[in-house]
Amino acid sequence: MDDERFWAFIGAARDAAGDDVEDRVAGLEQVLLNHHPDEVLAFQHKYDEMLARAFRRDLWGAAHLMNGGCSDDGFRHFRDWLISEGEAVYEAALADPDSLADVGQDEEFELESFGYVAAEVYEQLTDAPLLTGKPEEPAVPAGKAWDEADLPALFPRLARKFVR
Repeated sequence: MDDERFWAFIGAARDAAGDDVEDRVAGLEQVLLNHHPDEVLAFQHKYDEMLARAFRRDLWGAAHLMNGGCSDDGFRHFRDWLISEGEAVYEAALADPDSLADVGQDEEFELESFGYVAAEVYEQLTDAPLLTGKPEEPAVPAGKAWDEADLPALFPRLARKFVR
């Protein structure tokens, strides 16, 4: 699956969900249910690739500010949310995490269940678990380490919006 097709699936899920972030899960499920299991597997491979691209310390810092803290699991769920936002927001965040200050005001920037949709749909379609064979993420995200006290200077727009 190429990037364009992947982001088209995400866009269709967002369109189906309207303004409700949580409804993106059901939207993606409906999109994937209309495709062959091989396409669902290809989607999951691309999803894993997008998660890995976003496994960066600077994005973790942004997530920390936006969510008032961010654990290991929370950072995974933040990246699920980030992918659910679509290509424009995702790519802008990779180029400049402070650009996430332009995203609407939510209470929590995590969408854990979005990351499970392809596996659940694949199992519905095949009665077999989705096994991707993907390697585990590195133990340490890419980029320069930060201290919490440094985050407002690193991401001034996010700090103005989310630090209370």
